[in-house]
Amino acid sequence: MSTSSAQQETPRERSGRAIVIGGSMAGSLAAAALSRHFAEVTVLDRDAFPEKPDHRKGVPHGHHFHALLAGGREAIDSLLPDFSRRAVEDGAHTLSVTADVRYRQRCGWMPRFPGALEVVMASRPFIEWTVRELAGQIDGIHYRPRTSVLGLRLADGRVTGVSVKDEQSGAESDLDADLVVDASGRNSKASSWLRELGYPSPSETTVNAHWGYSSVFVRVPKGWDPGFRAMYTPPLGEGAPEGGARTRGCAMWVQEGEDRWIFTVQGAAGDYPPRDEAGLRAYVATIGVAEVDAAVAEFEFISPVQVWRDTTNRLRDYANLAMRPENFVLLGDSVAAFNPVYGQGMTMAAISAVTLDRELQNVPSTRPDALAGLAERFQKSLDGSIQFCWSTSTGQDYRVPGVELMVDGQAQPSPAGEAEFSDRLLAFVSRDRETYEKFMETTQLIRSPEWLAGDEVVSAIQADWDELGKLVLR
Repeated sequence: MSTSSAQQETPRERSGRAIVIGGSMAGSLAAAALSRHFAEVTVLDRDAFPEKPDHRKGVPHGHHFHALLAGGREAIDSLLPDFSRRAVEDGAHTLSVTADVRYRQRCGWMPRFPGALEVVMASRPFIEWTVRELAGQIDGIHYRPRTSVLGLRLADGRVTGVSVKDEQSGAESDLDADLVVDASGRNSKASSWLRELGYPSPSETTVNAHWGYSSVFVRVPKGWDPGFRAMYTPPLGEGAPEGGARTRGCAMWVQEGEDRWIFTVQGAAGDYPPRDEAGLRAYVATIGVAEVDAAVAEFEFISPVQVWRDTTNRLRDYANLAMRPENFVLLGDSVAAFNPVYGQGMTMAAISAVTLDRELQNVPSTRPDALAGLAERFQKSLDGSIQFCWSTSTGQDYRVPGVELMVDGQAQPSPAGEAEFSDRLLAFVSRDRETYEKFMETTQLIRSPEWLAGDEVVSAIQADWDELGKLVLR
């Protein structure tokens, strides 16, 4: 999953114009990738952007915990080389994944030791604002806020631009482009736009385990040192011991700002956490984790409790469309939106942009006719990265009682999972430092997951099946 190819300089002269629909993480990073190939990149968003890191209407889940995985940081740094430096200078924190994070799983607390694998920790508004600021400084990138996209324009089987509406004046107009990128997120209208143009919509799969979050920013005592800088205790799902930990969990970690942390409480299977402080503290106490109780006792709530329940995994299969228009590609949540609890969204947005840059390097020019075939090649290439995240996210959600699987609007039986093997895999990797580092590199999306299904790992787990099973909480 290396992103080194994105660091190559594009040898040809930039030409033409690209349009990006959506100015969030996926849109800004796509713009950075496109700027290496196109002379002009216009980013359209119906929102007004804040002048400093702040919440905005178009990112309602920004109040909740977000994780930028190591693979995401690597990808962003390859597109925006000043990102990590700028983020840390402005208040973000760097954490060692193996030393600074307390992570509880089905086999108990995962090991901790010094390691070089680092992540950047900050709030979603801070990360998005930093990315947009850096992208906006690139020659040729222009943001056009308060602009809604009404549909695609088509000529001779090729998307040639978009129709837009100015949200302030109400005026409608057309914008020409050689390439259009949809990075508009979960609520993308591309499926209906394609139908209007006579093309098929993608097959759509959803997996809903009925998660809900309640999040609040908290202040911790000055100089507070609980022995970690991030802690995560997810709901353990079916097969876990009876009690609150089956459907309840929480995450807490340091944010930008003095002595400020984010505290997100999670409930699965419709066991939603409350939105008031007293109720939230009582809910967390039922998880039954002493380390959590001790930390929460130190928290001072400094913001209103925010609730979020739009957590459905949604995959639109643009990789296998029977027919598609040329010069139109989709990335980020427009294609695959994962349950945010698994922290893959921002990282997949960054990897998607790197993939787009790589595919554009392989075309002879950015003239519209030279981009023939790019849309299909890109969507298929992107699908390879999506599938690991999808299987990880849905595989965990399939363990939640009452999970719902829908394919093109029709209910399907949940697939028989591999929970017994997955539990033992976690126990297996936790026993050896080198193996655990490889595992964390994989979950952080900087190492290919192929080794996890290799004969060496599978055979070792099968040979020690019973002993590994004893390490799993029951």
